[in-house]
Amino acid sequence: MRITQICILMFLCFTAVLPNTIQVSNRSETDTQPFIEIGGNYYLINTAVKMNWFAAALYCRNFDSDLAVIESQAEMNALSFYLTTNDGHIGKYFWLGVSDLADEGKFMSHTDGRPMPYAKWSGGQPDDAGKNEDCVHLWAINNVFHMNDNVCTAMAYAICELRQRSKSCDVCDLKHFMERLVQSTNAFKCQN
Repeated sequence: MRITQICILMFLCFTAVLPNTIQVSNRSETDTQPFIEIGGNYYLINTAVKMNWFAAALYCRNFDSDLAVIESQAEMNALSFYLTTNDGHIGKYFWLGVSDLADEGKFMSHTDGRPMPYAKWSGGQPDDAGKNEDCVHLWAINNVFHMNDNVCTAMAYAICELRQRSKSCDVCDLKHFMERLVQSTNAFKCQN
């Protein structure tokens, strides 16, 4: 490899351009069990036991996951399609990892405290009926799932989302490779 090519590779690596373009999946099938892949994310959809929102959050933690937080229309569409095309999901409510428990009207992600990244509310929702609806769930309206605020102690099923693995290990491995490459070549003299 020529010195110029090494210099370009180092520049791309250390400016975080190259690591962001590398798509490496370290998940094996055993890493994702009992989760199923839907639209590029991994979910555990519990339809066995109803629980309140707090119990659902703890249930997901037992699987090294969190209540799902829908990030985009594409994710909502994929999840809604899955739920409507698999038997027994219509008519069920599914907890999401979003609430306005901390500040009424400001729905936040339970996992990271960020504002709710995406919303597909049912008509007239959220309405905070009874001044007591603080947790978000999915429910089907005309066979399409929408979001609704509900009483956190209501009983529903959990949709857990497997936590995204940090890409820092891949980046660190690439950084260590580049450091070894620099040590073994004369790459600091970026000239021909």
